Amino acid sequence: MDYYCSSKFTDLQVHVQGKLLYNCCNALPERIDLDWLESNPGKLFHTNTMIDDRKLMLDNKSCESCHFGCYRYEEKGLSSKRLEIRNHKHIDDPMAPLKNLSISLATDCNLTCMYCDPEFSSSWYRDIEKNGEHKLDGITIKNDNWSKLWSKMKQNLRSDETRFFNLLVNEIAMADHIEELSFLGGEPLLHNGLEKIVDSLDNKKITIVSGLGVSDSRLINFLKKFRDRKITFVVSGESTGKFFELLRFGISWKEFQDRIKVIEDHGFEIELTSAMSNISTLDFINFFETFQDRYFIRTNSLTQRPFLMPHVLDDDSKEVFMRHADLYPNVRQIQELKKSIEMTPSGTDRSNLGRYLKEFSARRSIDLEFLPKSFRDWVGIDR
Repeated sequence: MDYYCSSKFTDLQVHVQGKLLYNCCNALPERIDLDWLESNPGKLFHTNTMIDDRKLMLDNKSCESCHFGCYRYEEKGLSSKRLEIRNHKHIDDPMAPLKNLSISLATDCNLTCMYCDPEFSSSWYRDIEKNGEHKLDGITIKNDNWSKLWSKMKQNLRSDETRFFNLLVNEIAMADHIEELSFLGGEPLLHNGLEKIVDSLDNKKITIVSGLGVSDSRLINFLKKFRDRKITFVVSGESTGKFFELLRFGISWKEFQDRIKVIEDHGFEIELTSAMSNISTLDFINFFETFQDRYFIRTNSLTQRPFLMPHVLDDDSKEVFMRHADLYPNVRQIQELKKSIEMTPSGTDRSNLGRYLKEFSARRSIDLEFLPKSFRDWVGIDR
C-alpha cells in the first residue's frame, strides 16, 4: 500500500475553541500547549508530531493519525479523503511550508446536519443533552468531556481576546507561504472573531465554508462590510426540498436558496460543497441540475458515519440513481458517486441506518414518507 499523501505536507486545520491541530483535516487531532507555542513562535504549523508523521509517510509507513482518517477505510476497499484529493506532486521535505490553512473558530451552529456531531455543532450538543446519546451497534454519538466544556463557554470568552486566537493571528502573520485560508465551523458567520481575523488578511485568498444557518441581518451586515474583499463562499448542500431539510435540519430549502441569492447579489463568488451520503444520493442529481449552470460543485465522501456512506442503499434506489447517472457520463462528481454505491452494504450498517433515521427524525418531528418506499422498507423505517 502506498501511504503517501501530499496534503499532509501542505494542509492544516486548526480548531481554535479546542486548541487542536488536524494535519490534515481527517487526521486525529493534536492538542496545542499554549506555553510551548508562546516559547516557540512560528512553530504552530511544524510541531514535532507533524514532522514525525511526515517522516513516516516518506518512509512509506502508516502513521496513527492518518490510519484513523483514511487508511482504515481504504483497507476495507472504501473511499477516503486521501484518495479523492490525491495529486501527483511529491513533497519530500518534512519542513515544507504550509499552503492551505483551515480554521474552525468554534462549534456555534444553528443546524444539526445528519452527518455532523457535537465536536463541530453546538446544536448537536444541545440535542444530545436533551434527548440522550445515539447508541448504535459499535457507534455511540455522545457529548464527550471537551464538548461539554465548550458548550458552557460564553461567546465573549471565546472571542478575539482569547489567548490562542491571538497567538494564531500572530502565527498566520509569520507564515508568508500560506496561499489560502478557509474558515469553518460550526458556522463561522456566527463567531464574533471572524471579522477581526479577516481584517488582518489583506493579501490572502479567503474562503468561508458556511451552511448559511444565520439570520439574514447578520449575513447582510458581514457582506456589506467586506464587499470590496475577494472572499469565496463555499456553501454546504447536496439535495433539494425535504431531502435538504432532513440532511441539514435547522434551515429550510427556501431560506438556503434565498441566502445564496443574497451572497450572489453582493458580488461574492460562490461554490458548493456536497457531503455524499446515502440520503443525498437519493436526490443529488436534482441538486446538481438546480445549480450546475451557476456554481462549481465539489463533493466529498462521508467516512466517520459508515452507515451513512453512499453504498448503504437498497438495490432499487441504486438502480434509479444508475439510470440517471448514465445521462451524465462526463460529470466526474456523478460518476464517482455511481462507482461508490456499487459496494454491498453490511447488515450492521443497514441496521444502524434504520435505527438512526428513526431516532433522528423522531427527535425533530420529521415525517419520512417522502423517502422512496423501497428504501424505507429496506431499512425498516415503517415497522
